[in-house]
Amino acid sequence: MDLSERKRNILKAIIENYIETAEPVGSKLLAAEAKGSVSSATIRNEMSELEEMGYIEKPHTSAGRVPSPLGYRLYVDELMNRCRTTAREIEQMRSALESKIQELDDTMEEASAILSELTGQPTVSLSSRHNRRQVKRLELIPIAESDYALVAVTVPPAVNNKVVHLSQALEPEEIDAFCRAANLVLAKEGGSLRLEELGQSVPPGSPLYQLIAQAAEFVWQIEQPSDSYDMVVKGVSRLLGNPEYYDAQKAQPLLELLGDKEKVFGLARDYKPQMLNIRIGPENGQGPMEDASFVFTSYDLGEDVSGIIGVIGPTRMDYSKIASRLLLLSRTLGGLMPIRFPLEQTGPDKKDQ
Repeated sequence: MDLSERKRNILKAIIENYIETAEPVGSKLLAAEAKGSVSSATIRNEMSELEEMGYIEKPHTSAGRVPSPLGYRLYVDELMNRCRTTAREIEQMRSALESKIQELDDTMEEASAILSELTGQPTVSLSSRHNRRQVKRLELIPIAESDYALVAVTVPPAVNNKVVHLSQALEPEEIDAFCRAANLVLAKEGGSLRLEELGQSVPPGSPLYQLIAQAAEFVWQIEQPSDSYDMVVKGVSRLLGNPEYYDAQKAQPLLELLGDKEKVFGLARDYKPQMLNIRIGPENGQGPMEDASFVFTSYDLGEDVSGIIGVIGPTRMDYSKIASRLLLLSRTLGGLMPIRFPLEQTGPDKKDQ
């Protein structure tokens, strides 16, 4: 059901007052803000209808009203204004990240910390790295009569080793010949795939043949791509600065969730890449998040590193301010985290609402 312009304005005023004060909002306050253009009685009637429609709720201990998850959803999708960032905030973000852009392991840690400082809420950064290594050099070191340490040097820089057992010892010249031939092959494009071909000119079953077979298997295992996942959480203590979480017992489930990588990754399911995603209360699908929201966007830092970064806080959070800081973060990273604004389909698909 479409809301009239008056209802939309009243709902917007209720939400923005509640975000600012954390106190239920009554008709008298709204009438005072309207400066006589709308009577308190008219506002009460409109608020009653908004409550029946599910956009606002009445707390048990107050005569005022507070937004419902449905009300917040309409607000972030259609009603909220864009919040501008200050020159100081822009410079603060730029200075903090400027020296970190080339250090992928540090970039999102620093970004999470500064985002928490600018928003006053906990932030999380979830990253996935697609690891691909290429073996560039092999060395063979005798360690016993017929046992050898096979050492592989890779790009990105790392050293792997494996003990190989042969049926009998190799002659020193055989060790040298193997290392020269193997490293010539590995120096070529796709050379690791042809390493096993070295065995074609060697008698099957001979110690050198055994070595080539084990070396080829070792290199293949090293070069298999793998994914690693990391989580950075900053500003957890800021959660307790919200009136909703003054009671540490009430905050405990959410604090525990912030320490659980698997559950936090679950919050980011089915997100819309390169856009602001806003999950409000029950939309998060996890009990500790029933009264909390998650505002986040995706990023891609190249070199097979990508993920999401966002803010977790009470449903009463300042969505406009947080959205603008995420936009600032995107711009500061120089397009590495593209993001669109204004918001488009940031929550669940309309058919799911």
